[in-house]
Amino acid sequence: MAGENDPNSAFAREFFIYQQDFAGLAAGATMVGNIQIQADSDFLLRKLTYFADIAGAAQTDSGRVIPLVSLQITDTGSGRFLMERSVPITDLFGTGELPFIIPTPKLFTARAVVSLQVTNFSAATDYNLRLSFIGEKLYRRGY
Repeated sequence: MAGENDPNSAFAREFFIYQQDFAGLAAGATMVGNIQIQADSDFLLRKLTYFADIAGAAQTDSGRVIPLVSLQITDTGSGRFLMERSVPITDLFGTGELPFIIPTPKLFTARAVVSLQVTNFSAATDYNLRLSFIGEKLYRRGY
């Protein structure tokens, strides 16, 4: 496998994280957010993590917030949904200590928009939610 510094590789690779925040996701509400893939490179998604809190309250490992939130992800560059229907966030996102590893890395092309629709299905709890898309920027080498 060609490494980052291999001159024969078509890409230079660099670790990168895209993040989308949903502040004040009210009980029963739906919010939409977009991640704009930067124009300088494609993005290869490898892992997903989330962090949630309730009103910014401090947390411990044993008191970690597990949000009652579902999610649908759309790659607007290709027009494809990443799942059949909205799924609970814990089906697809792990924590910083134990991220969800994508079974098959997903490539998002430069300038694509990743659309995220989150729905809070809690009857009474509002959340602050942060979603991280962890992977690599792929810079095309000029030949």
